Amino acid sequence: MMSYIILGFLCVIPSSCLSILTDGETQNGTLRDESGDSKTDVFRQLLNQETLIRMSLVKNVHSLMKDMVEMKESMSTSNKRLHDAEKEISSLKNEVQLLKTENQKLKEEAVKFQEEFKTTDSRFDEIKGNFTMVSYSRDQYERHVNKKLEDFEKNTSTILNDIKIEVRYLSVTLLDLNKHTMELNMSIPDLIESRITDFTAYLNRSVGDINQKLLTSKEYQEQLVYNLSALGNDQSSLMKIISDKMNNTITSIKADVEQSQKSQLKLSAAVSSLEVFRMNISLLNNCASKRSVSFTVGVTSSSSTWSGDILVFPHVVTNNGNGYNPSTGKFTAPTDGTYVFFVTVNSYSANTVYLDIVLNGSKKVRTMSHNTANYMTGTNMAVLQLYTGNSVWVSRYSGKSYYSRSVPITTFSGFLL
Repeated sequence: MMSYIILGFLCVIPSSCLSILTDGETQNGTLRDESGDSKTDVFRQLLNQETLIRMSLVKNVHSLMKDMVEMKESMSTSNKRLHDAEKEISSLKNEVQLLKTENQKLKEEAVKFQEEFKTTDSRFDEIKGNFTMVSYSRDQYERHVNKKLEDFEKNTSTILNDIKIEVRYLSVTLLDLNKHTMELNMSIPDLIESRITDFTAYLNRSVGDINQKLLTSKEYQEQLVYNLSALGNDQSSLMKIISDKMNNTITSIKADVEQSQKSQLKLSAAVSSLEVFRMNISLLNNCASKRSVSFTVGVTSSSSTWSGDILVFPHVVTNNGNGYNPSTGKFTAPTDGTYVFFVTVNSYSANTVYLDIVLNGSKKVRTMSHNTANYMTGTNMAVLQLYTGNSVWVSRYSGKSYYSRSVPITTFSGFLL
């Protein structure tokens, strides 16, 4: 509506040809008095100024109309956005309604879950009972297995003793065979040397007799040459026989020695395999007898006045092998072995406390939490050789108090190597 008014105003201004500066008179130069030329020039200047003012007004009107158009477009855009916002609000209301419906369903499901949790708690109680029965059955099975292992160890010990006896017998036989072989090796050179010595003595005696007979008779000398020739032939044949016998004897002895060496190697291999079998049996016995033993315990509340004897750690984190008793605070070794123990104590505020790791009443190592600062920590570790039934615990030497939280700070741990 405002745009139409402005357009009518613009149309009226050029048609009337009236000037604001001329008090509404008609702009006609012919009716003026010719005597006022100077006034005419002024009037023309005023007309020019009016024309400029009118043009600036038209320009301002056009800019105003442009602003009006832009304002309309902005209002149209705002209306569109408002429409979109109304649609979005409507969709959000629908979503809120859906969320309310879903919330109601979730509340109903929560009630169902609570009922199911109650049923689950009862089932967990049944499972705990079943675990107790399984633990009891496991203990019985371990006893049965331990009994079988003991029987197996006894039988294995008997078999090993028999094997040891046989090995000793084989070793004695092997020693006798080696001794016999050494005697043969020593006797062969002596036998050959003795035979050569006897034959040499016989030849010397024969040569001596021949020399004597040569001196007495020439005929006998000829006969002696024949005898010497025969004797040389006999000596060659005898040497050949002796050499053949010696070679046969040496070959036979070498065969016996090789056979004895093979027997010795077989016996050594048998002894080695028996020793390996014995070591495997020992390892099997050690693995069967070794049990997993370890524990970590602590206290979950502080005490600024504690000054007792044995520090009991009632909170059990782990207790493999059930060696630690949370009622007495003592660990009892279920098997022989080397154990490692570690204690950590935090003193309460500015108090001082000294604790000992004790083995069967004998103090081994000590921790110190001094009062040079608040909440001082003392730690120590001990490696102890225990036998079945030995007990280890933490005892107070002097001072008082300890500090801890729901997650334990003051703790006691140990395990079997």
